[in-house]
Amino acid sequence: MKDKMPTDAEICRASCEMSADARVEESKEVEADRSIEIEMTSSKDGLPPNRFELELEFIQCLASPAYLHHLATTGVLQEAAFLEYLEYLKYWKNPEYVKYLSYPHCLYFLELLLESPTFRRELGNVPFRDFVHSQQFYSWQHRARKLYGEGLPKEEEGEEGEEGVATKVDENVDAGTESK
Repeated sequence: MKDKMPTDAEICRASCEMSADARVEESKEVEADRSIEIEMTSSKDGLPPNRFELELEFIQCLASPAYLHHLATTGVLQEAAFLEYLEYLKYWKNPEYVKYLSYPHCLYFLELLLESPTFRRELGNVPFRDFVHSQQFYSWQHRARKLYGEGLPKEEEGEEGEEGVATKVDENVDAGTESK
């Protein structure tokens, strides 16, 4: 005869009948398993092995005015321990670390957060957050224009050939035909 699966009611009844001692033993086993997992995932000094990735991700989050606004509205930016952590993160300015950053504005905002209590306080205001976001956008826009220019120059009308491809007129040939 096939074993039938217990119903939800049967499982519930069995767990209620479980003795208090058995529940305590089970929780101790779970705690022991968790401590072993933590020991396996942490290094000798108690820091996680993926610390570099965690700090890289966090420092780049500082480039987001929306995230900075969240930190300000939750009160985290006013905590001394958090400001000490931000001070610690200044090592990302070193060339051996800065090359991993995709969002360089994070370093600018890091400095502002450390140096300006007014900036930290104003980030809690939505209009200021929007202002910072728009200024960041304009900075990116200007930087792109400075790096890449305005794009390809527009061709003058009448210089396109039959295939629609711009052709360059040889000035010497043009000048030679006018003198005759």
